[in-house]
Amino acid sequence: MSDFWTSPTFEPKRAFRFLVEFTPGESESLQFLAKSVDRPSYTVSSNPHKFFNHTFHYPGRVEWNTVSLTLVDAMSPNASKIFMDYLHNIGYADPEGNAGQTLSHHNIINHAITKNTATSQLGIVKIMEIGTSQNPAGGDSLAEVKAEWVLKNAFITEVNFGSHAYDSEEMIDIQLTIQYDWAKYNILQDR
Repeated sequence: MSDFWTSPTFEPKRAFRFLVEFTPGESESLQFLAKSVDRPSYTVSSNPHKFFNHTFHYPGRVEWNTVSLTLVDAMSPNASKIFMDYLHNIGYADPEGNAGQTLSHHNIINHAITKNTATSQLGIVKIMEIGTSQNPAGGDSLAEVKAEWVLKNAFITEVNFGSHAYDSEEMIDIQLTIQYDWAKYNILQDR
């Protein structure tokens, strides 16, 4: 058995080598603004079955857990505006109406948020893992996307626009919670 620590082809995945790709609505890609993201995770439920004095557990349904994402809010592209536009594009209408008109009971009913609008407006969500490969021309190694998580039927369930403070020079973060039906893991480069 070979020792993977001494293998020249061994490359551990590193927490800081990632990209998140999605484009809410028709906005610009927010790929470079991602500061941190959870990788997908799932839970398999356990169903107990009692038989005389014993309890036996059987696996049940698989449920994919939400993913948390932190973005840096920039002036351009303005992430706050992008996520407010996303909210309106999926069917939300504030009490004044999207065009500044007061909503009637009839208009409120016609502005329902649906799964189709929520998922289509968020588009395809990918969490890409970056690795290295040998440069064919020699010299330094090249960085490239080696694998990706694709969140299927993803939509945003929570947006926190951060906070301002006079005693801080930190960048403003936006935290998102993303729900999805399942995830796929694709290996793009197997070298």
